Amino acid sequence: MKNFRNFSRISCNASLPDKERDWRIKSLRILLTPLVASVLICNSALADEMRLEQRITDLENRVTALERLLEETNAKDRWKDPILWRRIKREMSSDDIQKLLGKPARIEQQIFTSWYYHPSSKLHSYVWFDEGKVLGWEVPD
Repeated sequence: MKNFRNFSRISCNASLPDKERDWRIKSLRILLTPLVASVLICNSALADEMRLEQRITDLENRVTALERLLEETNAKDRWKDPILWRRIKREMSSDDIQKLLGKPARIEQQIFTSWYYHPSSKLHSYVWFDEGKVLGWEVPD
C-alpha cells in the first residue's frame, strides 16, 4: 500500500533516486500511452462521423433537388400517358390528379371545375371536379 501512495503522489523530484524516478516515469508512460491513444482515436472517429453526417446531408439535398427536377421534367408530358388516365377513379382529389398527371395546361371554373391538359383542345384530355373531387374525365386521343 505504501508504494501505491507514493505512486499517487508522482513527482519527478530531484530528491528521488534515479532508479525510482525512472520507474515512475516509465509507469506514467505505460499508463498514459493507451489513454492518449484512445483520445486520439475517439477524436478521429468523431471527425469521421461529422464528415459522414455532412456528406449524408449534402446527398439528401442533391436527391431532393434531382427529384424536383425530374418531377418538373416529366410533369410536362405525363398527361399523354394513357396508362395514367386508366388510374383515375371517381372521387379522387385534385391533388391526387395533379400528382398523377401533372399540372394542367389550363383550368376553367364554371358549374364544375375543368382541368384541360391538352394545350388547345377541349374535346379530350380533361378532368371535371366538383368540390375538389373527380366527377369525370376524357382520355387523350
